Amino acid sequence: MWMRYSQNILSSSKNSSSISLQLIKQFRTQISRTISKGKPRRSIKNFDESTVLRVEPKLEPHPSRLLIRPTIFTISFVGCSFVTCAIWQYESQRHKLRKLKERWQSKGNSQQLSSQLRNIWRDLSEPKRVIGTIIGLNLLVFLAWRVKRFEPFLLKYFTSSPYKPNLSSMLLSTFSHYNGLHFFCNMYVLWSFSDPIIQIFGKEQFAAVFVSGGVVSSWLSYVFKIVTKTPNISLGASGSIMALLGAVCTQFPDAKLAIIFLPFFTFSAKTALISMVSFDLLGTIMRWRYLDHSAHLGGVLFGIFYVKYGYKLLWESLTPIVQQWHRLREKFK
Repeated sequence: MWMRYSQNILSSSKNSSSISLQLIKQFRTQISRTISKGKPRRSIKNFDESTVLRVEPKLEPHPSRLLIRPTIFTISFVGCSFVTCAIWQYESQRHKLRKLKERWQSKGNSQQLSSQLRNIWRDLSEPKRVIGTIIGLNLLVFLAWRVKRFEPFLLKYFTSSPYKPNLSSMLLSTFSHYNGLHFFCNMYVLWSFSDPIIQIFGKEQFAAVFVSGGVVSSWLSYVFKIVTKTPNISLGASGSIMALLGAVCTQFPDAKLAIIFLPFFTFSAKTALISMVSFDLLGTIMRWRYLDHSAHLGGVLFGIFYVKYGYKLLWESLTPIVQQWHRLREKFK
């Protein structure tokens, strides 16, 4: 269960559900959809896996054209996210050095020293705040799904499909969960794996890999849906988490892992990585409907790629940009 449970809230690749008739009418101008034959329309609150909301693809003469904008968005977003997080890392280091210098220059009694040590400890635990922020954002969206009047907005922006016009959902759907078990498992895995991942990357690279992995997983899911003409909508942080798992398992292949509800059953990270890739590759080829296997596959492959090649290609290559940022910062200081 620590593997991605891709909840296509409103589709068969994640959990399945239907939307109220009023919501369907509101959203019809954006994308057409049908509900499984023989099943009555119900409110989203009456969650039933037997009912499937589907998006009818309106394919162009050349379906590959549907991938042009998502591909440009994915490449641009990944590049911008790493540039932004590299600058963020630079600013964080400057801030820490400045605070450390101020502490050592100040004179005080033992109580002040104790306070300073507590502040330093808070600084060291700061990466956990990044994880808490991500979990908090996911929780807000999860709770928003419980408010009926938010459904049209969430369906439009927080579920992804190649047949929807807005590209922002490729990222925003990463922070969206409808099913409680899906939300709990994803956030549990994210929290459990945060320490080794942050030790490898630091909080800035971690954030870049997380959001980039989510967008890349959405992109590969788009490719699969267009090629197979699959009309499902998707959501969930699983693609991002699979990217992080792929990175950790590649970096530490001999590490021991366990399944959430079976802690006594352990296996190596290398075994887990091979199993994840094999399972999702098989699911993609066989077109299994309950999980978005192509998105899983996109996430884990991005994590593997980043550890093996991406650090030098995406992170170290940003040094000139950070240096330019430093010069601009000093110029307008």
